Amino acid sequence: MHSSPRSRTSAVLASLAVVVGLGGVAPTTTPAQAAPPGPIVLRVIDGDTLEVRGTGRVVPDGAIARVRLLEIDTPERGECFSREAAARTAELIPPGTRLRSERDVELKDRFGRYLLYVWNQQGVFVNESLVRSGHATSVLFEPNDKYWKTMTGAQAAARQAGAGLWSACPAP
Repeated sequence: MHSSPRSRTSAVLASLAVVVGLGGVAPTTTPAQAAPPGPIVLRVIDGDTLEVRGTGRVVPDGAIARVRLLEIDTPERGECFSREAAARTAELIPPGTRLRSERDVELKDRFGRYLLYVWNQQGVFVNESLVRSGHATSVLFEPNDKYWKTMTGAQAAARQAGAGLWSACPAP
């Protein structure tokens, strides 16, 4: 019995799907992706600050709180590239987005804002993405340094590429 080219192609594609993980094998995830859902974005205040409603994991359930994205800094209102940075943050995590969040050593800053690393519903590490696209710079506020190597690498790539604020704004 001979098989048709179509059935051989189907068999090859089915085998390939199993090998690459499309045949029901669960993909691997980062710790933040595997964590229970975090707060819900209510609004983006600026490029590195959000207002969220807590779901009980880090921010108390139902609490309205401000979140400061860790290890990054975006231009303040009125500064070069501030509108673009806020718009990019809103694009990555628009109101209604359920975040996956991770804390570091210190949970809050001196202003009472929660200090968090966040991932959007597509699994994008928002803090790192903003630095890599040139919408933010990396900044270290010790002892919160869990992703510092990632952030400095993203900044080096953005700076070298002249991405975002690295080409739009005059050098200090």
